[in-house]
Amino acid sequence: MIEVVHEPHVINDLDDAVALLKQALDDKLDHYDLHIADLEKFSMHLTGDKFHQTMTPSLMKGFIDLQNAIYRSYAQIKYNEPSILKLSKQEKDELELEVKVIDGSSGFEVNVQELFEKLITLLAGKMTSKHIFILVLSTILLYGGYESYTYYLENQKEIRMAEIALEKDIGAKQERLATVALLSDRSDTDTQKVLARAAEFSPQVKNIKEEANNASHSLIKSAQAAESIDFDNGKIKLSGEAAKELSKTSPTKWENVRIDGIYHIINVDSSHSAKRKIRIRNINTQDEILAILENDTLDQRYLDIIQDAEWGYNPVQLKVRAKELNGRFKEAEITEATILK
Repeated sequence: MIEVVHEPHVINDLDDAVALLKQALDDKLDHYDLHIADLEKFSMHLTGDKFHQTMTPSLMKGFIDLQNAIYRSYAQIKYNEPSILKLSKQEKDELELEVKVIDGSSGFEVNVQELFEKLITLLAGKMTSKHIFILVLSTILLYGGYESYTYYLENQKEIRMAEIALEKDIGAKQERLATVALLSDRSDTDTQKVLARAAEFSPQVKNIKEEANNASHSLIKSAQAAESIDFDNGKIKLSGEAAKELSKTSPTKWENVRIDGIYHIINVDSSHSAKRKIRIRNINTQDEILAILENDTLDQRYLDIIQDAEWGYNPVQLKVRAKELNGRFKEAEITEATILK
């Protein structure tokens, strides 16, 4: 039997990624090998008193948030869970961003082609799947160029203009509306339509899109002290004032949830007696969460159960409330602990 060897599908630009994503969704591909031949580097340029061949701490945080969003998106693809805890050290090292400072200015470059090549290599064993192929192409489109930032800005512009319109201070309202209204609407609707189709095919695309939006939000917010900001050699331009205005509203919201279940107690930090910090791991999902237990007389019995469970490494039934976004949790609080029978 002769083995058929397929030539990989080649991406030379983001238009190729859009075309391939359409074909995959329409079941017009007979294999899912992928090769990235040429993608333009992501670049960001800032002007202002603080930005002369320098990176401020806030800007560093913006790039760190971008890095973590990429980690979570990769974890979503490979492990079906947007948790950085799922990644090995090797995976983190392979996907680590290299942010290069461009000579003579406060300009920054990221080689996204190299990043996506490494992502595809790490997923080599899974790239025979149409599902994984669609997730990878969606990730390339969501992180690979200025279009994702344009989409984010247009959405934020719409949200902020609606919020500002409700304000009572007419003078300030007009000035702020004018600042936001200067942003032009330039996103590629064809790209957004095919990504919407991909999200219908796999809800994971929606999660990756929210991660990318949050990363865009953080990076633009981190640059609000600049006089001007441009992405990809001027394809997107905005003022620091516009960045500041747009960043006032989060693109996604944390939701109140209950995550009751059976947990292992990893450790109990009692350094703050009024509010103990307790690291717990769900025995089914293996999610690790840092939760608090308010220490009043009613909760002492719960604390005793939790400490016994930690010392004996016995699972314990916990009632936990938290805020959740894309499979991530924060502000978790243990409200009740019960010994398993």
